[in-house]
Amino acid sequence: MKAQKIEYLHISTLLAFILIPLGGLTTDIYIPSLPAMAGDLSVSVQQVQLSLLLFMVSSGLSQLFIGSILDSFGRYRINLFALIVFSIASFIIALVPDIGVIYVMRIIQGITVSLIIVGKRAFFVDMYSGEKLKHYTSLFSIVWATAPIVAPFIGGYLQVTFGWQSNLSFGLFDSICPIFRVQIYR
Repeated sequence: MKAQKIEYLHISTLLAFILIPLGGLTTDIYIPSLPAMAGDLSVSVQQVQLSLLLFMVSSGLSQLFIGSILDSFGRYRINLFALIVFSIASFIIALVPDIGVIYVMRIIQGITVSLIIVGKRAFFVDMYSGEKLKHYTSLFSIVWATAPIVAPFIGGYLQVTFGWQSNLSFGLFDSICPIFRVQIYR
């Protein structure tokens, strides 16, 4: 297991806050695009809505056992792997015009988002205590709650300006940026 260098704790904390809203963004950013997606894919809006349900169910169910996996194998490599897989799934959804493939990719996204979010929640508990933990937990709640509120506005703008695939590119950008930033460990 890797140990966090204390002098770089602020960088890891910032990265954790960047990744926390990933679940809310992934769920809600493409809601304004559901009709356009249905039209482009030649399916009903209900079939596209099913992709949201599959994402939420896979994310919720996977959280039941992900904590044990992260505790057993460590968070760093699993989070890095989850970010990469999430990014690939987003890319595939944007490029492949098949609702069946989108369903599978949304299930994969749900599982990977759970890996990321559960790991980041545990990060705060592991690294902070007392008043700092209370402070960061409050900020965590604010960031977590803001993403589902802001995401449809961002998604609507992207939909009108660039098309529904751009919503997935935004989620891809949000997830892939931390991959290229350095988390400093011993």
